[in-house]
Amino acid sequence: MIVNAPIARLISAEQSSAIAFIKIEDQNVTISYQSNPDNMYNFTSESQAFITQLTQIVEADDLMGMSLGGIIADARRVGDLQEASV
Repeated sequence: MIVNAPIARLISAEQSSAIAFIKIEDQNVTISYQSNPDNMYNFTSESQAFITQLTQIVEADDLMGMSLGGIIADARRVGDLQEASV
């Protein structure tokens, strides 16, 4: 398993209408949504390819022109992100 340094980013409403904050640390992803930025949601991923792609997008100043909310929603739908048990 590749262990990466954690990255975290606050995201403005102009950059993403859905995601307000995202943190990626190893296989763990923490997200807060623009609709309720004080509430954090924890997810895990078994897909190193997804984590690598998500990291590249989040590190890019312009989010690579992609919809971060759409990427998260798609990943949850196909199982690349699973809600972590508390």
